[in-house]
Amino acid sequence: MPSEASESFEALYAQLEEHARRLEQGNLPLEESLKLYEEGAALVDRLRALLEGAELKLQHIQQRLEADEGRLMEIEEDYEADGDDVEF
Repeated sequence: MPSEASESFEALYAQLEEHARRLEQGNLPLEESLKLYEEGAALVDRLRALLEGAELKLQHIQQRLEADEGRLMEIEEDYEADGDDVEF
């Protein structure tokens, strides 16, 4: 299998689906079934790690947006406190 960094979530998920499809057919030798099951479990681990990483990125983005919103509200409050009679 190619390295984890080079594979997208979608590619890994497609591999997992293929493993599941082959296992569901039920006509594989035991050793091959075990190998596919083990590889499938490893794919699940990698997919979970990718999802957790994406979730962390989303949380960081949300925190930045909330912090920016707070700063904008402070600026707006300062502007309103100074009055609307600004001359250009």
